[in-house]
Amino acid sequence: MTISERQNAATFLEFTTVKPFFYQQANFKCFYCNKIFPEINSVLQHTKFHVAPERSNLLKQYLRKGKRIIKADISELKCKICDQKYSDLDDIRTHLLVTHKKDFNAAGNGLMAYNLKINNGLLSCHKCNKTFNSFFLLNRHMNVHLNVVCETCGLGFMSHQRLLNHRIVHQNGVHKCDSCQDVFPTKLKLRYHIYKKHEVSNVKKIKPLKCPHCLERFAEHYRKMTHLKDVHGITFKFECQVCKAVFPMRRALTEHTTKLHTQKIQCKVCGKCFGTKSLLKMHARGHTGERNFFCGICQKAYMHERTLRQHMRVHGPVWKLTCPECGSGFHNRNDFNKHMKNWHP
Repeated sequence: MTISERQNAATFLEFTTVKPFFYQQANFKCFYCNKIFPEINSVLQHTKFHVAPERSNLLKQYLRKGKRIIKADISELKCKICDQKYSDLDDIRTHLLVTHKKDFNAAGNGLMAYNLKINNGLLSCHKCNKTFNSFFLLNRHMNVHLNVVCETCGLGFMSHQRLLNHRIVHQNGVHKCDSCQDVFPTKLKLRYHIYKKHEVSNVKKIKPLKCPHCLERFAEHYRKMTHLKDVHGITFKFECQVCKAVFPMRRALTEHTTKLHTQKIQCKVCGKCFGTKSLLKMHARGHTGERNFFCGICQKAYMHERTLRQHMRVHGPVWKLTCPECGSGFHNRNDFNKHMKNWHP
């Protein structure tokens, strides 16, 4: 941010109830104390208990030179002076300027606004009301409401910082691969290319996710979560905002929300809604009487593969793999391979 944007952001934090936060590597971090949370709702509830420091401290400690535009929730936006409610940063800026004579520079707000109130398990864009089942998707969507445009390709972006990040794709590469002479704009992209394309064993694997409590790094989010639980005794719970069901992983919560609470696909016969086309297809068999899963032994037919598998138990064990030499059965390929190596080399 420029000095003017930092000063404007400080005015918002000082005189409004806007809730700032950081979003990085699929986690949310408190703007004031840097505590990490797995869900957006958790960090917003936590931020309520912080009192914004005085202006000089805000600019010196929290809005230092080099800071990027701060993400902020405006779902409960009010003026701290007169308690007037607003739904937009520009409107409350005008109110502070005209009614309370607070100074603003002729620059941007320094805050990127999101209305993070959850309705039926979904977040919505406060500019166009489009809904999303995760902050990641909402955050990506915000580029649609462009403020700055890339002069090279014409893509629009919500902030100047996002434009700067995007411009890297148009730079002439300066990092050359020794194996195939391909050129990349950043060292990170070169390392990733070598790791994926040339499978060089001594290349350090890319691990962008860092543990906040030690020096360990991880390539996948679930490995980081497992490390936090096993090594540091830290566990997260991901709660569905609609039915209050609790899940140990964010992926499980997303799948639950998509299947049960994001129901946009409707059955034309009975009007029942489903989260995925596969669920609708399974449901439709109840209307058509379609039975496509046959028992190879007794020729009975079933609507669902799951029901057929249950039926097959009456005929004895069902093996996924059978040894062609001796007829032994196995549930997985690993056991099958071990058997073939030991008994039929």
